[in-house]
Amino acid sequence: MREGRNIIITGFMGTGKTVVGQQLARQLGREFVDMDQRIEEEQGMSITEIFDRWGEDYFRQQENKLVKELSLKENMVIATGGGTLLSFENRELLGQTGKIICLYADSEVLCERLKGKSNRPLLKDKEIKRNINRLLKERKKIYDGIELKVDTSYLEVQGVVDRIIKLLKEKE
Repeated sequence: MREGRNIIITGFMGTGKTVVGQQLARQLGREFVDMDQRIEEEQGMSITEIFDRWGEDYFRQQENKLVKELSLKENMVIATGGGTLLSFENRELLGQTGKIICLYADSEVLCERLKGKSNRPLLKDKEIKRNINRLLKERKKIYDGIELKVDTSYLEVQGVVDRIIKLLKEKE
C-alpha cells in the first residue's frame, strides 16, 4: 500500500470492521479510527442514544462531518459505520483518500453475530433477520460498487487481514 493513502474498511454491521481494522492498523503501523466510536466520544453518548435522542439524520450529519475531517489525514486505517457510504459525498471523499475495502458475510452468519446486541439501533425490534435482510437489500448496490471485497463469514480476524493486505498489494 502506497505511503500516505488511507485504508477504509466498510461493510454491514457485524462483518468485523472494527476488530479487523485494529489488527490491520497494528500490523501496518498506522493509526486506527473507528468512526462510530469517535462519534460516540465526541457526542458523549452511544450511537443508540444519539438515534433515540436526535434521530438517524442527525447521526448521518455527524458521520459526514467526521468523513470530511478524516479525508484530510493520511496513513490511517478507518473503520466506517455500516451506513457511512450510503452518502455519495462520503464515498467520494473517502475514495479519494485511499482504498476502500468492503467486508461482507452471509446473512445467517450476521444474524448469529448480531443477535442479542443492544447497541444496534437499526436492529432494535425482534425481527432481526428480517431487518438484516432488508438493510442488506437497501445497501446492496452501494456495497456491490466497491471493487475490493473480503468475505468474513468463516475467517478468523488474521485471515481477513491477510486477504486485505494481499488485495492491496495486487492493486498497487
